[in-house]
Amino acid sequence: MNTEELYKQYTQLLRGAPDVLTPSKIVRWTPFGKNTVYQLINSGKLRSFPYRGSHIVAKADLIDYLVATANDPNGKRFRIGEKKHGK
Repeated sequence: MNTEELYKQYTQLLRGAPDVLTPSKIVRWTPFGKNTVYQLINSGKLRSFPYRGSHIVAKADLIDYLVATANDPNGKRFRIGEKKHGK
């Protein structure tokens, strides 16, 4: 899947998510765990802004991160259509 198709797919997938997400909302909208989200934020891999003692992330920045890492074999991935083992 090319970058444009990935962007459309992730935008569609997250269409109901708010435009600004807290780490806990990212956990609800993606299969990433809380520790992974904070690791991505603290490392600067996921763009965020400090807000009231925590962080907020623009949905567009989350989508950009997901698109950028969709084909990275070593990165944290959220693949469209990926099935979890055992389900």
